[in-house]
Amino acid sequence: MAKRVTLQDVAREAHVSVATVSKSLNGTERVSAATRRHVIATAQRLGYRKSTADSVRMCSGLVGLITSDYNGRFSLPLLTGAEGTLGASNHAALLMSSHGRPDLERNHIDQLAARGVDGLIVVGDTTNPRPPLKPSTTMGLPVVYTYDPSTDPNDCSIICDNVGAGAQAIEYLLSLGRRYIAIIGGSEDFQAARDRAKGAQRTFTLYDFQPVEVLFDTWSEEWGERAATLLLERHPHLDGIYCLSDEIARGAIRGLLAAGKRVPQDVAVIGHDNWFVFCSNSHPTLTTFDNNIPLIGRMAATYLIDAINGHPHRGTFAVECPMIVRESTDPTRRTALNNTDRIFRRR
Repeated sequence: MAKRVTLQDVAREAHVSVATVSKSLNGTERVSAATRRHVIATAQRLGYRKSTADSVRMCSGLVGLITSDYNGRFSLPLLTGAEGTLGASNHAALLMSSHGRPDLERNHIDQLAARGVDGLIVVGDTTNPRPPLKPSTTMGLPVVYTYDPSTDPNDCSIICDNVGAGAQAIEYLLSLGRRYIAIIGGSEDFQAARDRAKGAQRTFTLYDFQPVEVLFDTWSEEWGERAATLLLERHPHLDGIYCLSDEIARGAIRGLLAAGKRVPQDVAVIGHDNWFVFCSNSHPTLTTFDNNIPLIGRMAATYLIDAINGHPHRGTFAVECPMIVRESTDPTRRTALNNTDRIFRRR
């Protein structure tokens, strides 16, 4: 008969005291998350059982969601999408923000793992590929990366199809009869800027066209306004602009209107992100692409549950960004602004 693993065995293997093992396994007194997690992992590896009826629990029904998105712009819609799928599998999510700091990210993962989460969803906010979490950090927990993909092709990453969005933007402008089209982007340091411009160039090449100009600078309204003014000076026949963010697009529209141009009659404008702060709070409302973040959340939850059940997905999966057509490309799409008209209505 195999010898039963004791607290002393776990303590010896984990290089801690028996008292620390007891506190870690019972969740009592002050033991650091990293130590508790290490002890639990050691106990599980050795096959330690407190009793036949009360063993170290292998499945908690909890999933950790770690985000570098400090204002919730990406993480909250993603959490909303994930919760329905997680709930259907009797799981719940614990959300923590790392503020983009690797040390805080590791600490949060220790805290979550010490509480017995079954897996992790990592949420980025730049679209730039990121280094994968180290095995010493995850300690066997399945991980799904979202928005910012892992640089390891064997990991599971879910991203927006920014290349497809860029291609669709130019195809739509060409279908409207626009021929003098420019691109205004933010910093080229962002993968999103490069991918959206890459997709746009793909369509230009397909139809044997070229953009009149491609400009990169910052992700700001002020840059969009300056860029639009510059484009009109250099290209008087400009009739279409694809902006790589809604902030840039609203600034570009302001610059066009200040120069006496009508949007979209003279110049059609497309943005990206479908961020209501910029796209539906002033006229003309903005035609844009939605990043489909709730769907990314649902996919991430589905793929993580699959991994927890022993069926991991590997590679990078791109989610389509649907185009939302509004007034900046179609003057017939006149809509009420967000939060307007209600106070004036009388029944």
